[in-house]
Amino acid sequence: MKAKYWILLVLVLVILPIFLWKIGTFSSNNEPVYLAVVGPMSGKSEVNGAAMVKGIELYIDEINQQGGIHGQPVKLLVFDDQNQPDLAKKWALEIATNSQVIAVLGHYNSSTSIAAAPIYQQYGIPAISGSATADELTQGNNWYFRTIFNNSDQAALIANYASKVLGYQQAYILFDEDAYGATLASAFTQQAKMIGLEVKHQWHFDSEAGFKNRLKKMVATLSASPTNQAILFLATHSTEAVTTIATLKQQLEGINIPIIGADALASPNFLAKLQQYPQEQAQPGYYSNGVYTIAPLLFDLAGERSQQFRYAFIKQYQQVPMITSAMYYDTARVILDTVRSQPRTAIDLQQQRQQLKERLRQIAAVENAIDGVTGSIYFDDNGDVVKSIPIGIYRNGQAVAAMRQFQPLQTVLNRTNLLQDVLDNKIIELNGQFMSQAQVVYVGLDFTEVSELDIQEGFFSADFYLWFRFKGDFEDRNIEFLNLLNPLDKLQWEIVSEWHSPTEKGVTTRTYRIIASFKVDFDFHKYPLDQQLLPIYIRHKTLTQNQLIYVVDITGMGVDKLNSPAAIQQQASKFFGIGGWQVTQLAFFQNTLTNDSTLGITEFFGQQQRIQYSLFNATLTIKRHLLNFILKSMMPVIVLVVLGYIAFFLRESNQKLAIGTNLILATSLFHLQMADNLPAIDYMVLLESFFYLVYVLAIFIILLAILDHIYEKQNKENAKEKGEALVRRFDIIGRISYPLILIIFVSLVAYRNWHLL
Repeated sequence: MKAKYWILLVLVLVILPIFLWKIGTFSSNNEPVYLAVVGPMSGKSEVNGAAMVKGIELYIDEINQQGGIHGQPVKLLVFDDQNQPDLAKKWALEIATNSQVIAVLGHYNSSTSIAAAPIYQQYGIPAISGSATADELTQGNNWYFRTIFNNSDQAALIANYASKVLGYQQAYILFDEDAYGATLASAFTQQAKMIGLEVKHQWHFDSEAGFKNRLKKMVATLSASPTNQAILFLATHSTEAVTTIATLKQQLEGINIPIIGADALASPNFLAKLQQYPQEQAQPGYYSNGVYTIAPLLFDLAGERSQQFRYAFIKQYQQVPMITSAMYYDTARVILDTVRSQPRTAIDLQQQRQQLKERLRQIAAVENAIDGVTGSIYFDDNGDVVKSIPIGIYRNGQAVAAMRQFQPLQTVLNRTNLLQDVLDNKIIELNGQFMSQAQVVYVGLDFTEVSELDIQEGFFSADFYLWFRFKGDFEDRNIEFLNLLNPLDKLQWEIVSEWHSPTEKGVTTRTYRIIASFKVDFDFHKYPLDQQLLPIYIRHKTLTQNQLIYVVDITGMGVDKLNSPAAIQQQASKFFGIGGWQVTQLAFFQNTLTNDSTLGITEFFGQQQRIQYSLFNATLTIKRHLLNFILKSMMPVIVLVVLGYIAFFLRESNQKLAIGTNLILATSLFHLQMADNLPAIDYMVLLESFFYLVYVLAIFIILLAILDHIYEKQNKENAKEKGEALVRRFDIIGRISYPLILIIFVSLVAYRNWHLL
């Protein structure tokens, strides 16, 4: 009989964890949700295709770890179009007619996307590109979307930037005659004519041989009549852009030709092609320094989500993400978040595709936007994303935020002198959208010491250097720390240095040393598995995001080198000295502090206006040394829990009673100690559920001890024998149920908090 009970116990202990894991994930019987990605997976641009896949798979992995979409796993099908329109058509037809794919991510470039677009429209399958920018892709096709700006907008911005920010009076254009380059050149020329920027020369090509011929003619023209009043606009793909830049550097020695390019100059392939030159390998930036480019994403200009993406990407792939990976992470997020928001109904594939397309069309306002790595994503009537367009400049082989950016304006009604702002180039009109010129200020922060952490009062103390790098004038003293512990106390600023760059005219770096305490909103729901965030928030008191944008000085702080947990630990060990804790993540990012108000303006009554401030954030993510915590605080309770199991093998009721009672007393002491260590909170922490579990186990032991004691006192022998038999049965039940309760509890807690374990 006993053997049967032990066999049952072993089976339960083996099967239960597997069962608990299975109920927490998707069922193997559910048909997967299929996505397709189409791009250059081989050939000259395979680096772009690899970046697409990695970005998409990163988000798919996140979704699958959460249990998939309505319990269904997500799978990605990869198709290689080699950036060839004919192959793009072939795979588009295959996907639309012979697969269970609900949406297509891609294609990479404009030509392949345009070639495939009519097929997706004909067969009714949604497609979304994170890289194709030609205007005609989405015009007249309500099945195609994009998470990147279009060519008209970026080319018009480039023309305005060249003229009104950089001050050039003339421009040259080199463009590819394909869908990408031709639309860029046309939009640039049209905008240049409107703002008085003279297009002095244009060179175009439609083949590799044609490119070499045009490049030769362009070099001859530029060498014959060099001028510092003209800028060269590259409306080409990345391969041709690299060749052009290198050729100009090599053949026009002593002649500086300023260059500004479209988004192709920010692609992974552009950087990869540059690295093929020995000079660029030996001295990063040898060819690219000073080149301006449109960049769909600049990590130093991006927000918190981009930093989380960067950290997760490095963790999964052991490499720094490229912009293309971020763009296609966002495409996957838009599609899968939209699918997840749909009710789970038994409809066929075509109905699913139709429903998905309609829901994507409903993401048409900022209130419905999906928060992506590259910003808030929502679409206009054409299916084009609506968001700002960053301008980058290459420094030491990397694209960083240029010192001036343009931000969309919600309204110009509150501008007191709109005409003067337009004349001063503070405001421009871009394809029907007013945009404001904003100053970029690079902000860096180096911790020297973080040594005090007060859990009860909710603050930490830090000693750090803070610097601002800017061009022109900047009221750096007119900033505020939003989470300063005592905001009414005047912050003591100690200036350390002021440096005027000898190489960048008008650029100043001003550095301060600050010692202060900062408030923290601790979250103890998962105590002691909790991770806490120690933040420092900085904003300007008066200048909104339309006037000032903080940019993280990634290179100056060496954040680009924090590419692994080991590197973060090594950096944190230099300044972090709080016992019992360790730094798991060190993040610096900018985001937006938003307020809605009518500002008291009569015309705004009934429609709140969004007021946004650029916010610089420095955050330390810390977690407890869990092993030390267990050894110091929980080991006695754990030992008693183990001893509690022994009670079911003891015959004496008083021994069982003693174990159960001591288990309650010891647990109560540690429960009270935990309450004393934490501030007053109105919710139950994770550790408390363990204490309550121990109370239940102890009461279970005590009840068995009382039952045993009652039957020991029976007067009649036969009754006593029956009582002893009953007690033996309860002991056997206890031997099975006691570890069973523990395993169920620990398994559920482990699954719920798996990402922390």
